[in-house]
Amino acid sequence: MRFKSDRPANKRPPAPTRSEPLNDQRFNDLIGKASAFFATFERDLQGERAAAIEEINARMLEYGLALEDLMDPAESESDSLRRDPSAH
Repeated sequence: MRFKSDRPANKRPPAPTRSEPLNDQRFNDLIGKASAFFATFERDLQGERAAAIEEINARMLEYGLALEDLMDPAESESDSLRRDPSAH
């Protein structure tokens, strides 16, 4: 014997809602919280970027590499050809 529910199987119950109306004060509060959230996220990205650069610089120092060592030799040659085709 199967029991029947009052609601269809594929229908979710409604999400709980705030009974507080969205007045100017509530709106400004929500905007402030959203801004703070995104500001925190942005600071984290900048911090991660700085940490990655610091790590790369440490590895380059550890292995005795310069920026020129990381350049693609084929790209360097094509750049010099574009600047002065008669050089080669």
